[in-house]
Amino acid sequence: MSTAATGAHERATITTSGPEMVITRTFPGTADLVFEAMTNPEHIRKWWGAGHGEMTVCEVDLREGGAWHFAQVADSTGDEVSFSGHYKSIDRPGRLVHTERFDNIESPYSVIDTTYTENDGQTELRAVITYDSPETVQAVVDSGMEHGLQASYDAIDDVLAELAAARA
Repeated sequence: MSTAATGAHERATITTSGPEMVITRTFPGTADLVFEAMTNPEHIRKWWGAGHGEMTVCEVDLREGGAWHFAQVADSTGDEVSFSGHYKSIDRPGRLVHTERFDNIESPYSVIDTTYTENDGQTELRAVITYDSPETVQAVVDSGMEHGLQASYDAIDDVLAELAAARA
């Protein structure tokens, strides 16, 4: 399966095969800026779950073995949604490997292996997410995650513009 939405921003492409989901997207910034935007709580608060509620928890212990935890009260339901995991490998700015799980239900951890490849001031993100089963991948797809992912990635573009301006 492969999907790509249309719009003013670059769109992420999502493909699935067995227990894996692969997300790719190009961002308008250096690998170091993209890595910074995606791992620093000050910036994460501006893009995570963009437009879908108020972020209530944004904890990041960015070191191998360190934990992260994000939570948000959803505008649509008023329910809190929570995600957490651990950092397994950090090679800034080229690669980040971490675990993730949806805390609202007893769900197994997925492993997300993200590479950031810079070319001419733009960075291609490629995240390979390995779940426990193809059924879990389908449940994630069916949850509507793509809409939230696209909105969050669009908001990262805005964060990158702020970071680039601040460093200029």
